[in-house]
Amino acid sequence: MRLPVAAALLSLVACSESTEGTTPKLEGLINPLQRLVTPAHVCNAGGGVDGWRLEIIGSRFTPVPRDALTDTPSVEMPQVSLSGPSDYTLPEDRVFFARTELMRMDLPTADSKPWKVLPPGSYRVAVTNPLGGTSELEDALRVVPPPIIDRVIAPNGFLYNAASPLIIEGSGFRSDALPSIVLRREGQADQPLFTLTVVSDTRIETEVPPATPEGSYSLTLSNPEGCSFTPPLPLNVGYRKLGPLVVSPSSGPATGDTVITFTNLHHSGMEPFTDGAHDVYLVAPVKTDPSQTVNIPLYGVNYVSPTQLRATVPNCSGFDPRPVTDPSCPGGVVPGTYGFIVADSTGAYATVPASSGFTVSP
Repeated sequence: MRLPVAAALLSLVACSESTEGTTPKLEGLINPLQRLVTPAHVCNAGGGVDGWRLEIIGSRFTPVPRDALTDTPSVEMPQVSLSGPSDYTLPEDRVFFARTELMRMDLPTADSKPWKVLPPGSYRVAVTNPLGGTSELEDALRVVPPPIIDRVIAPNGFLYNAASPLIIEGSGFRSDALPSIVLRREGQADQPLFTLTVVSDTRIETEVPPATPEGSYSLTLSNPEGCSFTPPLPLNVGYRKLGPLVVSPSSGPATGDTVITFTNLHHSGMEPFTDGAHDVYLVAPVKTDPSQTVNIPLYGVNYVSPTQLRATVPNCSGFDPRPVTDPSCPGGVVPGTYGFIVADSTGAYATVPASSGFTVSP
């Protein structure tokens, strides 16, 4: 409780005999980051200089005036104490009165000022009114350690056209409440990793989405009660490369789809085509939304040899079902010159710039 709010509370408690000497009733604690979790969980690290703000729910919480007839009146707050793996009584300046049914407290951590590390485990919480009794609640608070990441492994490398498995090893992972994992890279939007399994408190299995842009990312794992961890070493996302690709023919009319051949000029350190499913896209706009460049899948993609792949560019059909009977090709590709993205069944890929790509002629 802070002045000038203290003045209003002084007048309230001074005029209310019914609040003096009452025994509080403690019903529970709430971590605002996990309002539906009972008992409340809180991390013994993080939380900033003040620690973690928790809510104390109950009734008959009753501060009393102190030094009311002096020039420096104040308020004596109910005392909040924890007992469990260790005992701790919160300093009065960390307890805040809102109303008789609600107080708040700032629980210190390893990173707060002053700092206090509560050992992990279950804690009994007690609230004692200055002029009244005490209410206790068993297992009202669970203190948990922060997550720590020791290493991040992509066991199969990174695949351009499929999700890439990622293994995170460390400690403090939570299987009872899934963490969030986010990849961050300067100049790009955060990339959450949505598919994940907490195998144990030391291992998480997740996936990097297909076509995640290559580069160095920071990976941040956050447990739901607030603590997070970012390893010092970045996650470097990169893909195996196909050789330079030559497209033939390099143009076709907007009034009909065109069969083309990709020739893979691979050499040392580059990948050939392999037999299997391939993903091939023309990067272009369609007539139904000419302002938006999209990846238009080619159809009839066939593996010919390690150096050749054949596919059909949907000049006329675009995303529309085939065959297209309207000669104006209303959903076709906007005339222009465009590039390709070609991904092999192995996850290797290559791009063809528009300057070496395919022209859709009017």
